[in-house]
Amino acid sequence: MKHIELLAKGDWIDEPNNLLITGGAGAGKTHVACALCVTTLHQMRTVKYIRANYLLQESAHAHSEDNYYEYSNKMAGYDLLVIDDFGLMDLNLDKCRDLFEIIEARDCRKSTVIISQMPVANWYQLFGDNTYADACLSRMTSKAYRLDFPGRDRRVENK
Repeated sequence: MKHIELLAKGDWIDEPNNLLITGGAGAGKTHVACALCVTTLHQMRTVKYIRANYLLQESAHAHSEDNYYEYSNKMAGYDLLVIDDFGLMDLNLDKCRDLFEIIEARDCRKSTVIISQMPVANWYQLFGDNTYADACLSRMTSKAYRLDFPGRDRRVENK
């Protein structure tokens, strides 16, 4: 609980640092991330919450509409970008490139939250290209706080 209170203050966003939230399905990862989003909005900051697969679909659409540069700049501009369900999508070369461009544009400038059911140690294998895997993971993890939710699926418990 102490870590959540420190994160809620928002200093990590000013630094800027990333936040990696991992754990099993239904353990409360998204719930905590959304609470941090609300707190961040109350601090008069901009926030974008998006599922990883949808981020990559939007990115592909922006390429097809010839406005990827504008889309990438928009994603880079949010004070806090939250990418949920990382690891539930295939990362072919095009998706690796797009994810890298978004992460790179934010690196050391803005904070990003990555939420995943997979442990960080397993993220490398998600990438279809080792060079992009190295580049993305270096930027995601080098200045990052980590929260792990090892609990059981609360959705099942509440039924």
